[in-house]
Amino acid sequence: MKYLLFTIALFLCVNITAQELPKKSKIFVRVYNNEGEKIAKGKILNITDDALILKKGSSSITVATADIMYIKTKRTNGHNMLIGGLAGGGYALYGATQSGDWGVVAAVILTPIFAAIGSGIGYLTTIFKNSVHYSIQGDPIKWQGFKEAMFAPE
Repeated sequence: MKYLLFTIALFLCVNITAQELPKKSKIFVRVYNNEGEKIAKGKILNITDDALILKKGSSSITVATADIMYIKTKRTNGHNMLIGGLAGGGYALYGATQSGDWGVVAAVILTPIFAAIGSGIGYLTTIFKNSVHYSIQGDPIKWQGFKEAMFAPE
């Protein structure tokens, strides 16, 4: 019995893969064209020599390198504010549902206040976000630098 348990533990602890898995970048990026308009956004699925493939939801978006002027990592400041506002408003609504007879009054008064406080906290978190701006402008050397930066070990 002792040898059986030892064998099971050994098989559970052994690393099955013999080779290192390919590196993947899970970074959210926003891609802009020559006019400064956002043409795509999503998580990086693959970076080839002539295209950037992004995953947005269950579909993938392919953007040619020639169309890319610059790339920004991470989400916008408005996203942080929205998430903070939703968290604050949700917290106020939950508290209002637990307060009994005063629940409707508390929900009407506290939800906008807590949502505004949450949005403010969300905006403060943008100070620590450290979004990176990659200027590509169709240059293959800059594109190679971006590619190496995205797949560099952390």
